[in-house]
Amino acid sequence: MRTVRNALLAAVTAAVLPMSGLGVHAATIAAEIKNGLVAMVDKASHGRTGYFRGPGVRIRSAPNTAASARGVGNPGDNATIREAVGGESVRCPDGSANSEWFDITNRRTHISGFVSGCYL
Repeated sequence: MRTVRNALLAAVTAAVLPMSGLGVHAATIAAEIKNGLVAMVDKASHGRTGYFRGPGVRIRSAPNTAASARGVGNPGDNATIREAVGGESVRCPDGSANSEWFDITNRRTHISGFVSGCYL
């Protein structure tokens, strides 16, 4: 996302600068465009959904396996993803390692917490 945002910022700045003749104000214009693009990306990332990949997936109070479990998610349960965060590396069922965790709310049970990226 950051690469796309930077490319769009560069393209708009390159198009606006020669047309406007406002070299002194170019930094202000670029900053306003950047802030608008950041706001659009943030807005688009909220409200994503995911599904639990297995039965009894623990929803934890923090992004690590030592954190207390608040509840579980099961296949067919839908989760609202607020954000992805880094956390403890977890060995996935397929043998890979994953340190990405999701801050979620299980839509069926309304339990919020963290789930390893392996299971969502």
